[in-house]
Amino acid sequence: MSRLGRIAARLAIRAYPAAWRRRYGAEIHDLIDESDSSLPDAADLARAAVREHVAGGEPMRIAPAYRHPVPFAIAAAAILAPTLAMVALSLIGHELGVAAVGTVVDGWLRWVDRVRPVDLALVIAPLVAFMLAVLPLLDLRVERMDGAPAVAVRLRALTANLLIGALALLVGAALVWHILVESVLRVGP
Repeated sequence: MSRLGRIAARLAIRAYPAAWRRRYGAEIHDLIDESDSSLPDAADLARAAVREHVAGGEPMRIAPAYRHPVPFAIAAAAILAPTLAMVALSLIGHELGVAAVGTVVDGWLRWVDRVRPVDLALVIAPLVAFMLAVLPLLDLRVERMDGAPAVAVRLRALTANLLIGALALLVGAALVWHILVESVLRVGP
């Protein structure tokens, strides 16, 4: 197996239910180390992992996020902070008419417009922050209901994550509104 194939296969094994990994994990790791298979084989392992969950395995969670929701909320807040600052200061400077703030923000925005990677990072930051904030809240399970597999999504209500997620949605909505109104529709100065 190629190096990339081995890495992908080891990642696919992590998707199996814990009970399955305890029972068969060592054997599968040995097979991976001895085989000459490739990325399609790793994809087969991933599909089989999903089937194991359908067959009644443990819930599918992104374990680090589920176990440590506060660091994910902090990371989301850190990613969101620059965009939040730019949107808030722009609203204060332009919508509320505070000229001193507007002048400073205009200088920053001109610089951001010239440095495209920074502009792109500021635009996608609310989406990334939202995903980081809500990831620890999700508990995806594939269960049997009336003999057939059914997907059950449970949400945990963790205050910090919910607040950061909501703030990310608000900042993202304000940013989309700004882009649509001033850039696409050409309304404003």
